[in-house]
Amino acid sequence: MISKFGRQRKGWIETAMTLAETIAMCRSQDPYMQVGACGVKLNGEVVLGYNGPPCDVEVDWSNRDGRRKYMLHAEYNVIKKVESEELSILAITHMPCPECLKSIADKKVSQVYYRHDGGVNYDFGDTERMAKFLKIQLIKI
Repeated sequence: MISKFGRQRKGWIETAMTLAETIAMCRSQDPYMQVGACGVKLNGEVVLGYNGPPCDVEVDWSNRDGRRKYMLHAEYNVIKKVESEELSILAITHMPCPECLKSIADKKVSQVYYRHDGGVNYDFGDTERMAKFLKIQLIKI
């Protein structure tokens, strides 16, 4: 997209995805899967989130499967910081899980952009069925 100043720049959706990828790379503590999310509010403010344990919780990172139950998802960490109908864009590095989709629907977000499918042991069918039920459009970019 070329601005009125003549400089080519990314649109907001791609910018949000770039920010999600950057926050995942810079802040996620998970050595197996770094996930980031970026919400763009209607007023233009940006909210970032990444996957990791709750504050002050130590996780045994050597136990790949055991760590999962302690993780807060990137999209949840964005959604908890916004009010209902406040987001214009939600971009997540990976497809959201069905549980997070419920929180996303609660904030009345109707479209979610993502780059990668979920991780190991991830049931894409559950997510797609939940998204359809909640009337959330999942858009892979």
